[in-house]
Amino acid sequence: MKVDTFTIDTHSSGKPLKCAAKRYRPHGASSEGRPAPGHILIFTHGTGFHKEHWEVPILRLFAHSKSGGTRVSEAWSIDWQTHGDSAALNEAVIEAPDFEFSEFDYAEACANLYRTFLLENIEKGLNKVVLLGHSAGAASASLATKFCDHPLFEAFIFVEPTIWPAEMAGVDAPVYKYVKRGILTRRDHWPTKAEAKRYFEGRAPWSYWDSRIRDIYVEYGLKADLVRGGWTLKCTPKHELAPFANDQKAVDVLPELNKTIKVVPIHLIYGGRNDMFSRKKQDSLLGGGRNFASVTRIPDAGHLVVQEAPDEVADVLFGILRKLDRETGNFEVQAKL
Repeated sequence: MKVDTFTIDTHSSGKPLKCAAKRYRPHGASSEGRPAPGHILIFTHGTGFHKEHWEVPILRLFAHSKSGGTRVSEAWSIDWQTHGDSAALNEAVIEAPDFEFSEFDYAEACANLYRTFLLENIEKGLNKVVLLGHSAGAASASLATKFCDHPLFEAFIFVEPTIWPAEMAGVDAPVYKYVKRGILTRRDHWPTKAEAKRYFEGRAPWSYWDSRIRDIYVEYGLKADLVRGGWTLKCTPKHELAPFANDQKAVDVLPELNKTIKVVPIHLIYGGRNDMFSRKKQDSLLGGGRNFASVTRIPDAGHLVVQEAPDEVADVLFGILRKLDRETGNFEVQAKL
């Protein structure tokens, strides 16, 4: 597939920050001009990951698009300001003692991507923009509407969203507590990428991942360590821990989601194995009068379903896009009108 890189500016935290983003188009598509008719997808990632984790599902979505009917014309994936390639762009700001993590920074990046790179290029009726997020990235994506005076997206798809009502704040599963405790002491240096790969292959949770995602993590999640030599994480343990530090943030996004769900369809995808979060905690989001467009559970995968079962995630995503086409009309019909 064709890959182009972009940078998105954000200012919601009071300090200028940048997000690294990649745009993916199917093989043979041009880097210039308007996108072809079809869905335009914007992806956000979970804590500790990076934009390239979505590449395996994106490739499969493009493959599905060749069958005709529902079509994905391009996909975008954004690095959180403290993660991936964004971390290097923002190093002076995010490593300052007074820097505070905010989920609004990532949310603003989603809205700004639309305004900066899509607004003037998409054609109404021929392109449908869908915002997708995983884990804490889904929580941030749900706040993108706060930066818009009208809905920008045709639909939202949230994979294992870390969003729940107040009564569930602090009701944590043992696995969640274990992961949170271990972040700051996790290994963050390897002499070679080959050694890093062997390390991840032999230890949970990475050993449970699809090998393609694990390879992507080694290729794009590490950077040269200029102090110690070898390789280290692009996202430092300190920044990986930040979204875990205040469980109230998962509650604070709910009022905005409650408004959005009344005007834009929101689809949910969960792993069928409850590890990081209990089924009760997940199901608490389904209450409160919230009418989600669909809820899907992928068997034999946990909270890191994007990493463990990327093909299955892509298949569910494509099914949701087909459903959206059935409800709003497909692009071929609208192009002829």
